[in-house]
Amino acid sequence: MMNLEFIVLAVLVMTALNVLMVLLTVGVKAARAARLAWYRRHFKRIGPTLDNYVITGEDQPELDALRPWQRDLFASRLIAERVVLVRGSGKAYLMRLADRLGLIDRYLEELGSRRRWRRARAAEYLGYFGGERSVGPLGRLLTDPDETVRAVAARALARIGTPEAARPLAATLDDPSELTRLRVAENLERIGHPAVKPLVEVMERARKSQDNRKQYGLIPAAQVLGNLRAQEARSALGYVALMDKDANLRAQATLALGKIGDPEDVPKLLVAAEDKEWPVRAQAANALGMIGEISTIPTLQRLTTDHEWWVRLNASRSLANMGPAGERALAELLESEDHYARDRAAATLEEQGIIWRMVEELVATGERGERARTVIRAMVRAGAIWYLERLARTFPDEAVRGALRSTMVEARDF
Repeated sequence: MMNLEFIVLAVLVMTALNVLMVLLTVGVKAARAARLAWYRRHFKRIGPTLDNYVITGEDQPELDALRPWQRDLFASRLIAERVVLVRGSGKAYLMRLADRLGLIDRYLEELGSRRRWRRARAAEYLGYFGGERSVGPLGRLLTDPDETVRAVAARALARIGTPEAARPLAATLDDPSELTRLRVAENLERIGHPAVKPLVEVMERARKSQDNRKQYGLIPAAQVLGNLRAQEARSALGYVALMDKDANLRAQATLALGKIGDPEDVPKLLVAAEDKEWPVRAQAANALGMIGEISTIPTLQRLTTDHEWWVRLNASRSLANMGPAGERALAELLESEDHYARDRAAATLEEQGIIWRMVEELVATGERGERARTVIRAMVRAGAIWYLERLARTFPDEAVRGALRSTMVEARDF
């Protein structure tokens, strides 16, 4: 009897719990739907008025009549969405409205909140409509204890996008946190040309510094300047590439000069190609290929015999990017006594599609056909025949397949 009563009680409890779970689920969904409808109703009421203000620039009493919580929940979001889409006078109107509604002052105050989500939200909105007034406070937020808040502040400064906004970002490149440095560098690239001068100032510290303290910001600064193709940074980058004590920094400065692509920097790159540290020589080979000066081909040929694999790889790829003259230089390396140089030259000719093109030109007449046969014969003599044998079986044109097989036989008999 007691067991039966216990079973009935357990069933009743389970049924009640199931009913409560269903009611709770339905209640939560209903509350979410009601909240969403409430938001939509306010957005639908405020949005058209805001759009009319952007178009005309005339004050809208409905916007000034919004309560503080309505300005915070709805107006700030709508203003931020539209700031991204408009330029010129429309953007100026929106920023003026945000100031008049007290949103800028509100979020500047919230930057000091104890709650990190409030600091992050305030930084995000200030990035959209805070303007120059927000640069200093946002810059101080770059040292916030929370990594997410620092990231939001960096993105906000990038949205402001002025040289003054770039300066605290450039200074933060010295942060010991690698993640912070990466995010800051990314946002400096977003700013673009206005970030060049603050970054050059960072690079100038290498010229003036007399201590051996680790300067984290110099390497990302050199990388960003290279990605921005900053002509103004050539002098500072050239000095660092040749004179700094840090091999990784010299390497990144050398690569940056290559990305900028000014032929006047070739002499500096030739000096870097003689550096005792292989990362610098490797990036010098890369940089010379980016600039593409034919006069540097002998240096690149010599670098293909370097004892470090990365240097040989970069030098051979740079030669492949220099057109017919570079291709001829690679073909000459197929006859080199250095088997590393031969193997690297053959691999580069194959991976860059040069061998495919040469095989296709075997049936051509005149100089093109003779040059193609010379390269194919050199490949065979160098022992790089696996790819050629596959092409001899699979090349779409039967006449080309026949010419390739004949050329390979001639090279073996030579």
